[in-house]
Amino acid sequence: MTKETSGGVVKIVELVGSSPSSFSDAVRNAVSTASKTIRNITGVDVLSSNASVENGEISLYKVQVKVAFLVDASNVDK
Repeated sequence: MTKETSGGVVKIVELVGSSPSSFSDAVRNAVSTASKTIRNITGVDVLSSNASVENGEISLYKVQVKVAFLVDASNVDK
């Protein structure tokens, strides 16, 4: 999921993304929204996917993802 970082620390958060269009768009939405408040995102892992159905048609695609990001050590008190 993440690129190797020598001596770095990676944090992982679990999120749920959604889209009325596709599972791929749901993943993109989760990452895009997370990137507004989380810097240094290095990867995403899709844990599960499911969909809501209305009148025999998929109405909402949902994905549970883990988003990994590099912790910025320059902002941590030493």
